[in-house]
Order: sequence, then C-alpha cells, then structure tokens
Amino acid sequence: MTKSDVDEILVQLYLRLNGYFTSGFIVHSNDWGKARTEVDCIAVRHPHYREPERQIEPSEFLGANEGKIDLIVCEVKHDPERIKFNETWKNDDFALASILRWSGLFPEEKLNSLASELRPLLMDDVDANNSMKGLVDNEVRIRALICCPMANAEDTDRWCLSGSEIIGYFHKCFNPEERRDSCSTRYNFQQWGCTFAPIVRYIKDSGRMISPEQSIQELYGIFDVA
Repeated sequence: MTKSDVDEILVQLYLRLNGYFTSGFIVHSNDWGKARTEVDCIAVRHPHYREPERQIEPSEFLGANEGKIDLIVCEVKHDPERIKFNETWKNDDFALASILRWSGLFPEEKLNSLASELRPLLMDDVDANNSMKGLVDNEVRIRALICCPMANAEDTDRWCLSGSEIIGYFHKCFNPEERRDSCSTRYNFQQWGCTFAPIVRYIKDSGRMISPEQSIQELYGIFDVA
C-alpha cells in the first residue's frame, strides 16, 4: 500500500459518510498490456438519501442538490502541486463516455454529448462554482471533483476536497460534542471492514483535534506506508 492508496481510502470514507456509494473503474484499451485510463473513485448519491439517527447533515462542501441523483467522478492526487485532472479525461471523449456508460444512468445515445459537456469542467482554468454546479441531465447531476488530502483549502482556487474538509467532517461524524440518543458512537469498529476500520478507530480514539496534515501523516503510519 502507498500514501496514494490511503488518500483514496480517505476520500471513499468521506463520500460514504455523505451518503454516496463508491467504486473505482478502469477504462479498458484494445492495446494489449495497457488500460486507457482509470477513475480513482466514482460516487453516486440517490435523491432520497437520509440517515437521521446520526444527527448530522451532509457536508455543505458537496453542495447536495435534493431531488437529483448526484454522480461525482473523482480524481485523487497526493501532491498539492499537481492538482489537475487526468489528461486522458481531458482529451478523450471515448474514455469519458465509457465512464458515464458504466454508471448505468444514461441511455447510449446521450453518452457522447454528455462527455463533450463534461470535458470543460475538467480543464485547469474551470471556475470552482461551475465545478460544484456541474451539469444536469434530467434527474442526474454530473460533477468532477479533484481530491487532495494533503492539500489545504487555500492551496487552490478550484473545487477541491482537502484534508481539512475530510478530517474535520470525520470528527463531526465520529466524535460528537454530546452523546446522541439515537446513534451510539461506541461499538465494534471492525464492522467498518478492514479498509475503513483503522481510520474510524483512529479518529474515535484520538480524542483530540490536531492539524489535518498531522492526522493524515499519523494515518499513513497506521497503514504502514512510508
């Protein structure tokens, strides 16, 4: 496992806590031994998502749009100096159409036009508000999100999921200031599975707020990556 792997796990857990189903995806190539591109995380949230017993709302950062299926295609970066989308996504409508096709949310005849509409949201100069708004096709909103757990919010003027947003939301979810009467926050943390359990245990047992950078560095140590 590498630091980049841990970064992807942090993003997946953040999105899960916000009501999204997540997966990675590989766009296959007809060149033997190669893949056309990959998606670090595809996230889908359905319009009637609710989990009131947790007594915490989804993060405002994600700008949840009630009444729409929310599809987010995520690029996860480790280096704050390289907060850019995958070059293949920006230059290959076939790859984008393949990603949208795999989501199962759109008829075949719409894929090429939607890929063309999505491409401008991947460019380096895209406005953060336009990125958050995304594009809408009937009942589905499509967005592209850069994620960099090692970045601070001020590192970029793009719509970027930073470490401060991730770690801050984790603490809101897992360490409430007062005990919740409808949601116990102490249980067998291994129920989160081997991927997420170390993060949940660390956040719940740390009992302290330290800088997001230090928290993430400590999580790298827990996952035993250099």
